[in-house]
Amino acid sequence: MSQVLVNGVFLGCLFAVVAVGLTLVFGVMEVPNFAHAGVIVMAAYPTWWATDAGAPFALAALAGVAAGGVVSVITEVVAYRWIIDKPWAAPAVALGLMLVLQNTALNMYGGEGRSLDTPYDDVLLEFAGVSLSGVKAALIVLAVLSLIALHLVLSRTSLGRAMRAVAQDREAAAMLGIPMRRQYTLAFLIAGLLAGVAAVAYGPTYQVSPYMADEVLLSAFVVVVLGGLGSVAGAVAGGLVLGVVESLGAAYISSAYQSAFGFLLLVIVLVLRPGGLVGTNARRVA
Repeated sequence: MSQVLVNGVFLGCLFAVVAVGLTLVFGVMEVPNFAHAGVIVMAAYPTWWATDAGAPFALAALAGVAAGGVVSVITEVVAYRWIIDKPWAAPAVALGLMLVLQNTALNMYGGEGRSLDTPYDDVLLEFAGVSLSGVKAALIVLAVLSLIALHLVLSRTSLGRAMRAVAQDREAAAMLGIPMRRQYTLAFLIAGLLAGVAAVAYGPTYQVSPYMADEVLLSAFVVVVLGGLGSVAGAVAGGLVLGVVESLGAAYISSAYQSAFGFLLLVIVLVLRPGGLVGTNARRVA
């Protein structure tokens, strides 16, 4: 049981990092950012390329995180900014961007899966009968540090407070003189940096490929709804709950239906708590 729970926490941390980026963008712009999967891909490949060229992994990881931030901001400037008053167009634009980014990666790097090597590939941590690979331990630490940093930005800085104000009431924030486009760009920048963190964490565990993030994106959207639309705290809680549920289901029922357990949980939560695990207004970022 302890080993299953540890595996669930690993999955939950991955889901939470991806879901928090999604919920930030949705909270500020009400956009279901399917292109987030493409951003993860475009962050993973520079990390792989840098390590393959012999760069230290820390430097390669920073390059991947930075690439995620840059690509995410580009999607906001080129596409999302122009549909802010056309919410009906957002899903189609987001799906189109995801396909553009994935196919760009496919044309640049090919469809073959790439292994992302790390300095801790051969590390195995063992305690009280529970084992945890170095890669999974690094993901958990990286996710926790990233989410703590995000919490401090949102709660302790003027930029974070302005972003929360925009998410609470866009019209009132504009009347108070908050520069809206800056907040949109900042939300996408933070989401892109988190996508880079997810790419650096996800790549060594699985493989770097143009469609590597499709499955985790679906799970992350389940997490966003589970936690309550627009709630960062809810996304973290939802990610951990979903990770543990999927891990328990795979271990004690069938691994073939691992993703299905998450969708079953979603249905149950929506029936019992339509507002999510952390009840929230749809656009709150907190």
